[in-house]
Amino acid sequence: KFILDTVKAKGHGQVVNRSEIIQDDHGLEYMNPGGGRLEPEWVAVILASLVYSGDIVLAIPGKKFDATGLQQLAATGMDELVRFKHLEQPKEWNLPALKSLFELLGMTPGMAQLVTQGKEEPVQNLQQAVGKIVKRIVMTQQTLREGLSFWGLNLVSESRVAGHVSSDSGLGTLDSGLENAKAFFESLQAYSSPGKLKNFRYSAPEVLAHEKAVKALDELDALREFIMDHSPTAAWLAAAEASASRSSEFRVAGSESKPQGLDLWVDQVKAIRGDVLDSINSELKTQNPQLARLSSEVGEKLKKLKRDYINQYISLHARARLGVNDDKRKAGLLNDQRLQTLLKLAGIDLMPRQQLTDYQNRLAGLKSCFALTEQNLDASPICPHCQFRPAAEMAVTSSELRVSGSDNSQLATRHAQLSNASVILNALDDELDRMLENWTKALLSNLEDPITQANMDLLKIDDREPLEAFIKSKELPVPLDSNFVHALKEVLSGLVKVTVKAQELQQALQVTDGPATPAEMKKRFEEYIDQLTKGKDPAKVRIVMEG
Repeated sequence: KFILDTVKAKGHGQVVNRSEIIQDDHGLEYMNPGGGRLEPEWVAVILASLVYSGDIVLAIPGKKFDATGLQQLAATGMDELVRFKHLEQPKEWNLPALKSLFELLGMTPGMAQLVTQGKEEPVQNLQQAVGKIVKRIVMTQQTLREGLSFWGLNLVSESRVAGHVSSDSGLGTLDSGLENAKAFFESLQAYSSPGKLKNFRYSAPEVLAHEKAVKALDELDALREFIMDHSPTAAWLAAAEASASRSSEFRVAGSESKPQGLDLWVDQVKAIRGDVLDSINSELKTQNPQLARLSSEVGEKLKKLKRDYINQYISLHARARLGVNDDKRKAGLLNDQRLQTLLKLAGIDLMPRQQLTDYQNRLAGLKSCFALTEQNLDASPICPHCQFRPAAEMAVTSSELRVSGSDNSQLATRHAQLSNASVILNALDDELDRMLENWTKALLSNLEDPITQANMDLLKIDDREPLEAFIKSKELPVPLDSNFVHALKEVLSGLVKVTVKAQELQQALQVTDGPATPAEMKKRFEEYIDQLTKGKDPAKVRIVMEG
């Protein structure tokens, strides 16, 4: 009280010298020798507490300590503090600057008035707000370094948002402006009490100079929120687009037909993505970007694209995969008596085994899936059960069809049929009949050969009779037992199988020196056959074509 009364007794701008606080008493120094009679060391402790509370400013030679300089004061030796130079009153409250500070942080400017009354709560709230904004600045600086992408476009490049912290504010580019703002707000952490805020060293214009940096933080937060709202759907659409390329529908490459189905959907995605990104760019270039008003419109566009894809994907999936009933039909074909008969006959050398192998591969290649739901596709644009990807599967079908040499309209029709698993299954069922019929004819033809007839005479009667019955009825016994197959092998063993590959035959007949006459082509063919049958008895040779 003695010290405060002495300081307050002075006029504004006047100081209290050390000699007015510390007096000599019989060669020893005391404060108020006739009253409290405190040694200089205890006086230094009291002075430090008054500095902390913001009631005084302590001056030593070359330094002054106010409420914001407590760390420096604590680091000063007791000898220096005891020999302090003078005391002075703290600055007057910088109310305009404090109001600007509270307002900058989104707080009520009136809280500054409470601070001047010594209230601690506004200061605590201020420090919490300062801590939060420093964290926001650090996160934003990291975002600027890493980028903030939406649908393949970086939305936080310097050119798009730097304008919100302009050079006329003295802060330069966005990054440097944020760095300056960060340094400013970090310096505010020292003002942790009303007393310290009484020595607030910034003016109102200096505080407001960081207003644009804070505004940029708000805009980047809004941008982050926009991206968080729509990025999941945009990422979903990007994955869906990858699974549905331009050739993934029933349009043949090179045709002039208009896009349709998923092909049209891919074009729509590209167009809408361009429109959305252009809209975002345009909004970011305005003085006061309002992404919230774009959010609803963008959300509806993305949702519609997603719904359209799901509807078309489910339709394509149903066409490319076998359902419950077709899956049972496939299982039936795999165990069909006709297929079992062909498998047994494939053990005979003269039979075209590769034809049967190709058939089995095509039948096994038909995939079944009947568990797909809209909920599955809402989470991922690809069926989680069978991984159906329209672009990959349709492209393979299209490339196979182009080899056939048909015209475009025929290609398009066959493409649609081949992509329909149920139609393919029907075709495979019919093909099984044709294959069995052709193999039966081949067996009958070879059994009627004189060489084979001679071999039949050597069979036991039990083995010969089933073969004779087959030749007479022209129908294979059902089921086909192993004895019958063994007898066929014995009878046909005198015949020599020569396999002709279609590609090798094409190469043998290839003309490299211009058109060939029928005689020349016939000669090439005969030379090729002679080469294949060289060293074999022509009467026993049987040629089998394979793909």
